[in-house]
Amino acid sequence: MKLEFSKAKDGTQTFSADGVFFHSTYSPYKEAERFIQGVNFLFEPKIVFFIEPGLSYCNEVLKKKYPQCQTACIRLFNQKLGDEANWDYLIHPADYQQLKTYLINNFGEEKLLSSTIVFPKITENIFYNEVQQIVNEYKSALEDSKTLLVTRQFFEKKWLINSCTFLKYINNIIKPDFKTELPVVICASGPSLEQSISIIKQYRNKVFILCLSSALSVLIKHSIIPDLLLSTDGGYWAGEHLKYLKQNPGIPLAAPCEAFIPKEILQNNPILALRYNDDSSFICSSIFDLSKIPFQNALRNPTVSGTGLFLAKNITSNNIFFCGLDLSSSNSFQHSQPNELEKNNLIFDTRIKSKQTRINRSRFNSDSLAIYRNWFSSLNEQEVKNVKRVIIKNTQKPLGNITDIDNNQFQKIIANEQNKNNTTALETTYFDKLYIHKTFDYIINNLSDEKWQKQIFPADYLSLKNNNDEQAKQLTQARLNKRVQALIKKVRTIADE
Repeated sequence: MKLEFSKAKDGTQTFSADGVFFHSTYSPYKEAERFIQGVNFLFEPKIVFFIEPGLSYCNEVLKKKYPQCQTACIRLFNQKLGDEANWDYLIHPADYQQLKTYLINNFGEEKLLSSTIVFPKITENIFYNEVQQIVNEYKSALEDSKTLLVTRQFFEKKWLINSCTFLKYINNIIKPDFKTELPVVICASGPSLEQSISIIKQYRNKVFILCLSSALSVLIKHSIIPDLLLSTDGGYWAGEHLKYLKQNPGIPLAAPCEAFIPKEILQNNPILALRYNDDSSFICSSIFDLSKIPFQNALRNPTVSGTGLFLAKNITSNNIFFCGLDLSSSNSFQHSQPNELEKNNLIFDTRIKSKQTRINRSRFNSDSLAIYRNWFSSLNEQEVKNVKRVIIKNTQKPLGNITDIDNNQFQKIIANEQNKNNTTALETTYFDKLYIHKTFDYIINNLSDEKWQKQIFPADYLSLKNNNDEQAKQLTQARLNKRVQALIKKVRTIADE
């Protein structure tokens, strides 16, 4: 498309696209003022997405109306217009396979749900199909964001309750930042783990075993006791994987405070407390700071395997081996057996809804596996220079810079490992429980704080902020207050147990 720039009557710049003027030939700025004035903003947006607005007159006008608002230009012209730096964000949809995914990943659900999208009539006339596609992608991103926010609100409350349970019942704290000279074997629960079990058992004394919670039942079946178990899931069913710890109180458990851990395990098993260092974890960070519970920094990750990798990197400078990290669909069970959740699922299998139907359904629901594969594949060479994944050849997709080896290579490397002093005996350390009571008081006092409510009740909070209907705002505020009081009651109950 040919763009020709010229001066408007008021001396400002305008241009035509294939002979059709994109901006007014008299006053582009006044035209932009009329356009922004005609947009019905239902709330003060945090960000406005402009679909090919041309030159940045709309940006300037909007910033005067909403000084705190950010602007994003979704560019459709192939040529640069010379004012790209005026926008807070510049997006070229052609650069991304799916605009929806780009919007969610780069702006997050809260910002998207506080945004709006606009475009001049001339843009729709010139780029009709592109505009419709972008609007549909944007709407789809909003729908996904609503789902994410509601889901997050559900889990934020659970994470806080889990944190309070952690705070109340934790008893034996492992001294953080311990090291080992041994290679670390991370046992995940993919079906290929079973092919590595005999090697792990044969060379047990030559490796440090970091077991992900879903693989514990497999190791226990083969009489292999891990050096450290890792669990990060905050949901109730995650606790099913931990039931073997009740019969094995000597097995240490690494977990963030928001993970679901039964009280008995917190009281009896040694715990390595993990603290995430991202912005969304400020409540858990406050809990650790005030309670004085010794902790080890950890990486929040979509999958426990990712958290496990960076925990292993902190433990050793030796090789790190993944066993059972399949991240691909299997024709049979999706996890190595026995698996605690599989045992629970068997109860509900019937002749109509059979086990095979359930297995086939899980095989095709592989969206999460793709997310996990993409995360591992994004790691650079330096991050995974000593990381190897043990696989059954031609059955797993590659994971970027991570080296894949088979079980024969795995056995050879471990067998050649020099005998080292196993300095991995995990020591427990003292902490003063006096600070626990003060931390509970802090939590209860802050649940009415706006910052905490935004974190724990994000859907309600956003609805409150983005609604200009006074009656609707009062109803939302009343609902939020009721939920806050119910949560305070739960926290007090845990504190007084």
